[in-house]
Amino acid sequence: MKNSVICIKTVPYQEILNLRDSLERLESWKEPLEVLEKYFTNPTTPINKKQVVKQYYASAKLFETFNKEFKLLIAESQKQLAIITQNQNS
Repeated sequence: MKNSVICIKTVPYQEILNLRDSLERLESWKEPLEVLEKYFTNPTTPINKKQVVKQYYASAKLFETFNKEFKLLIAESQKQLAIITQNQNS
């Protein structure tokens, strides 16, 4: 039987760590998003206009921060995936 060389394409460990970090950062938003969901899905609470304005402002700021971070993380993850895919095709 001939000795054959098997070329195994591997994903660099650093790329795996980068992707894991991105996923952990996304996971860190789970609790704040649950607070937002609770705020927007609780229609049975009596309406206090001052409280609604405060909560709306805070929720809007939280969403704005999340949205920026989410877009950044998605872009980073797509870049990491492209690098991994490119390395696999090389």
